[in-house]
Amino acid sequence: MERSTKSKFILAVFIGLVMLAFMIKMFFYDGKDKNDTGFDGEKEYSYTDPIEEEKTNSKDETDKDQQVPRGNTEIDYNAEYETKFGEEKVQTAKKIAEKVMQSWLENDTDMEMWKEISTAPFLIVVQNEVLAPKDQLTRKVQSQEVSSTEASGDRDIRFMIYATWDVLSAGKKVREQSNMYKLTLTLSESGEWVVKELSRV
Repeated sequence: MERSTKSKFILAVFIGLVMLAFMIKMFFYDGKDKNDTGFDGEKEYSYTDPIEEEKTNSKDETDKDQQVPRGNTEIDYNAEYETKFGEEKVQTAKKIAEKVMQSWLENDTDMEMWKEISTAPFLIVVQNEVLAPKDQLTRKVQSQEVSSTEASGDRDIRFMIYATWDVLSAGKKVREQSNMYKLTLTLSESGEWVVKELSRV
């Protein structure tokens, strides 16, 4: 055997023996004490209890916030609004919502009325949409179904309104239309309801 081949052979045998010893060690001895349970004192046990308590508390808080019995998936937003603002205030809001919806659909151009019941941003929307009709047709509202839904702000109240109206041309009915709208009212500084936003659903 040549000297270089002999040294390569010895090196290969040495590496093989080291790897074999390492594998035997890994197979028979995993580096842990047999009496070691894997727990570091009381640390693991004291950690689980607060998590379970936290989950229970957050669920109770959710039920309290929604003010519904556990298991009931529907929320009575009208009752929530009456608790928050008072029954009379909610009824007033519904009447304003119906008035706004009718005025919007029938293109009521009475700017004094819109100024009284609109926030400044919504008044700009009225000027762009109501005061500049895109056709020569007129609309006459036939019915409105108003239901309460979740509001986004503390001073807000939101309604879903399903409206049906006749489309007229020269006083004659051309067709009937209906659509669902989302209307948000907010309390002004003087404590009166004003329109914050109106959009088609």
